[in-house]
Amino acid sequence: MNYYRAAQVGPPQPASEGSGGPTSSGSFGVDPSKLTVNVPTLVIWGEKDTALLTANLDGLDRFVPNLTIKRIPDGTHWVIHETPDEVNGYIRDFLRK
Repeated sequence: MNYYRAAQVGPPQPASEGSGGPTSSGSFGVDPSKLTVNVPTLVIWGEKDTALLTANLDGLDRFVPNLTIKRIPDGTHWVIHETPDEVNGYIRDFLRK
């Protein structure tokens, strides 16, 4: 279960047909364009994280146009401690760009 979505916390989503408004604001209640991150961004994600599920990445690229996602298949919520060399390598490579 995606707990953030279950709690209806998150950026605005397109309104469903007939809802009467251009967007569903969730809990943010702001213009989606104001949520855009306009700098190169690296996300390193452990795919076995049970607290922050991979579904949280869905649609992130809409708000972060210059997004790089590195998935670590066996990583959990503690991916930086589990695979520090791999995580550090991703960070080094990202900073060299």
